Amino acid sequence: MKITDVRWTPVFIPIEAPLRYAFGSHPGFSRIVVEVHTDEGLIGLGECYGGASREGQLAELRPLLIGEDPFQLERIRWKLAAPSALKLFGYVLGFAALEFACLDLQGKALGKPVCDLIGGKMRNEIPFAGYLFYRYANDKGAGEVSNSTQMVAFAKQLVEQYGFATLKYKNGVLPPDEEIETFIALREAFPKLKIRLDPNAAWSVTTAIRVARKLHDYDLEYLEDPVWGMRAMGRVNAKAPWVTLASNMSVFAFEDLVPNVVMDVLDVVLLDPHWYGGITRAKLAGQICEAMGVDIGMHSGAEFGISQAAMLHLAAALPNLTVAPDSHYHHLTDDIIDGGKLQYHDGKMAVPTGPGLGVTLDRDKLAKYHELAKQQQMGSWIEDSRRPGMIICQPKW
Repeated sequence: MKITDVRWTPVFIPIEAPLRYAFGSHPGFSRIVVEVHTDEGLIGLGECYGGASREGQLAELRPLLIGEDPFQLERIRWKLAAPSALKLFGYVLGFAALEFACLDLQGKALGKPVCDLIGGKMRNEIPFAGYLFYRYANDKGAGEVSNSTQMVAFAKQLVEQYGFATLKYKNGVLPPDEEIETFIALREAFPKLKIRLDPNAAWSVTTAIRVARKLHDYDLEYLEDPVWGMRAMGRVNAKAPWVTLASNMSVFAFEDLVPNVVMDVLDVVLLDPHWYGGITRAKLAGQICEAMGVDIGMHSGAEFGISQAAMLHLAAALPNLTVAPDSHYHHLTDDIIDGGKLQYHDGKMAVPTGPGLGVTLDRDKLAKYHELAKQQQMGSWIEDSRRPGMIICQPKW
């Protein structure tokens, strides 16, 4: 089998209400759907973050991929995304989408799901964390979450609708004392659920330690990226040793895994098949963590169905996945895959069993949301369109 073409389609899908986080807001989710064509008529699917820079990556990588055999992943990796190129030129996100597509092609050619190609399935369904954000009201004036009462009500709605046993509360939006109060309110409303915090490295070391002390007795599952940088994370770990620390920001690449252990930075590495350069590379990172006694979870970056399927296959094949992966998926109003959105059952999502990634494109939906992408004047995701000109420093508090 030989690759004959690479095509991509920018897509924008609306969400229930604009999501707020420490440094900006998401009005909807913007992604790029990638299709890798072959001389045997098979088409492999991939997906990555949206934006002109990612389209530029794909345009530069496209001629290097044409003519290659999608089964020769190691050759393709060194040709398109050698470690030095990834670090110096940032090809990792575009390359990951192409790697997804190559694995999808392999599975379709063999009649096997991707998880069988990366070691086999350890579990048939994956539990996810219900992702709680502060939100602006949508165009209909609904969906706002701006205080503890609204956050608890939002969480109750998600738990009732989807059955989540874990909640992830996105912080760094309001002053820390208000968010501490909201966490306590969530804990009181859900005494048996796991609840984690993530302020996206918006706090100083002293603020992070103070928050950890305030929440000492409230059963925090883990504190994710309270501060920026490995040394700062290590200081929080030393000063608040009772808190489980997790990261996908200060520790997010292969080069970070060993320093993380040597410096005693944190306890849980949050993998991402996009950020680690593909499903196979993220699986390898998980095995490195297993060897070094580091727990693993999984980061979410506003996935559509193709990337959600990639996460499911990766999670199925990771024996040391000890915490529920994150997912933005329930915020989406629609998807670009046949059959509509993948479904949750009791807070879990089944691993696709079809060949490859196990999902196919709904061409009408792809065209519809491509048109919407062309209409959107999308700026940087690190901004808030409702607060123009706002510059936020790090640490924020």
